[in-house]
Amino acid sequence: MPHSVPVSQLMISPNEWPLLSVDADVESAIKILRINTEDSKLLQGHSTPLVLDSDYRLVGFVHLIDLLRIIKPLCNVLDAPCEIDKATMPVQSIVVPFAATVEATDSIMTALDIMMEHRISLIPVLKEKKLVGIIKLSDIFNKVASLLFDKDIVDQEEMLMRRFHL
Repeated sequence: MPHSVPVSQLMISPNEWPLLSVDADVESAIKILRINTEDSKLLQGHSTPLVLDSDYRLVGFVHLIDLLRIIKPLCNVLDAPCEIDKATMPVQSIVVPFAATVEATDSIMTALDIMMEHRISLIPVLKEKKLVGIIKLSDIFNKVASLLFDKDIVDQEEMLMRRFHL
């Protein structure tokens, strides 16, 4: 059951996630994230950029809204280009540390307990203080639901859809 499923089975590789260097400025961060968008990383629900130091250790994450809050005043002149080159604030100044981390060998239920305790939906997976993956609440939910109900759902799908008008 869910207690026996390790985080490593569901975690997403850091290579599939938008990553920023702690040394980047906001202008560079936005450009990097735009490139990631083209690579589909932001389009697949991986929209919280993670911030790493030069030794690939996780520093935290950046809210997209904070990046936009910084550049919004630079785009206030109607019919004029944004002065994005003035977005020199370091990303490090807006990094939010993660409330907790897990290891790849931890159970998904351990990750779920942490998510519920801290009311978060994303936890980094570390090995020797280095990022090896990310686990999302939606992936845990889907795994637990499949373990509990997949056998019954096939028979009940049509009835449930009709009952709840879906």
